[in-house]
Amino acid sequence: MLSVCISAKAYRTETFVPQIKSLQVRNSSDWYAPPVIELGGRDRIEISFDELSHNYRDYYYSLIHCNADWTKSNLSPFEYISGFEENPLEDYAVSFNTQVDYTNYRISLPNDMMQLKISGNYVLTVFQRDDRKIVLTACFSVLEEKITVGTNVRYNTDVDNFKKHQQVSIKLNFSNYQVQSPSTDFKVYVSQNNRTDNQVLLKSPYLVGTRDVTYDYNPELIFPGGNEFRRFECVNFRYNGIGVERIDYFEPHTHVVLYPDKPRTAYYTYDQDQDGKYLIRTSQGNDDDTEGEYMFVHFSLPWEDPLIPGTIHLNGELTNYIFNEDSKMIYDFEKKAFMKSVLLKQGSYNYQYLFVPMNSEKGETGLIEGNYYQTENEYRVMVYHRPIGGRYDKLIGMNVLKSKP
Repeated sequence: MLSVCISAKAYRTETFVPQIKSLQVRNSSDWYAPPVIELGGRDRIEISFDELSHNYRDYYYSLIHCNADWTKSNLSPFEYISGFEENPLEDYAVSFNTQVDYTNYRISLPNDMMQLKISGNYVLTVFQRDDRKIVLTACFSVLEEKITVGTNVRYNTDVDNFKKHQQVSIKLNFSNYQVQSPSTDFKVYVSQNNRTDNQVLLKSPYLVGTRDVTYDYNPELIFPGGNEFRRFECVNFRYNGIGVERIDYFEPHTHVVLYPDKPRTAYYTYDQDQDGKYLIRTSQGNDDDTEGEYMFVHFSLPWEDPLIPGTIHLNGELTNYIFNEDSKMIYDFEKKAFMKSVLLKQGSYNYQYLFVPMNSEKGETGLIEGNYYQTENEYRVMVYHRPIGGRYDKLIGMNVLKSKP
């Protein structure tokens, strides 16, 4: 049985070796939807990634059931899985006619070898069979819908009127579900644009009815508006796509240089973004998964003063929404700009720049992107419940709302 060392620490979607790239976790029916499927439903969770070589890797995968806060639950695998606890990763294909060799791997869940018995949060781990080394973790959730989750966003907030913030209100209706103490039994998590650093856990409702509870007028439900995500597109090296200044080739890699980005604290920029997600795509082949080319993408943010009380990070699905050395912008004193080069696969990408103050783990949009009530943000509400005597957190309700002033 696979032993994983993270116990008190929350899991997240991330990679642990540099040769693993383009990790994505998707709902099979909609690439834009959250990685959530219904228990016993037709949809599947699709997990894909590339390993930068044509060498065969004897990868295996397993599942860990988690609590509402993404820490490991106390359940044994036989309590949440039907089938085998560990399975070989057999769906793979090598890249074709690309400058960078890679192997594309895919996992679809549930499958014939592994079925999911209960709702809640899950983490898939991929590891090498010989040394049991985990190379990635991928998070997704399974929903058994028992309650109705109503969500609303308003722009006349408790801190300002139609300026910099958006305020979320939530109403849970549990007419057909038994709850012992509605004021304390629900665990309600709210996140903005797929981020985990700004996620909040609501501890007490504003109103408690006989068959519903309302969460409102809560400072934790007031989010900075931010700005629309920036974006670039590179699906063909023969021409410059959206946001691309030039394309160079220095053997053995193609280098895509984006136009320098500017702070947007003085104006709101409308765009139909994908709230931080990216889509792998190439027009130079027939199969995006195996013919898409890898390229070094160069980001630059001109900035006069490097002495800021914190760090600036490139944020979005392209960095798994994680603040670490892989997402941290580095100041170039000669160019007077924060710079970052990232190896990415051809496609359409969203990104933004977040400022993380010293001694903080939460990113801020205000310093670089600005905050505007008009911004179209995606808010996700996840509702969990652990009945009296229960041993795990059920995911019993969910709602995803895109704010549109």
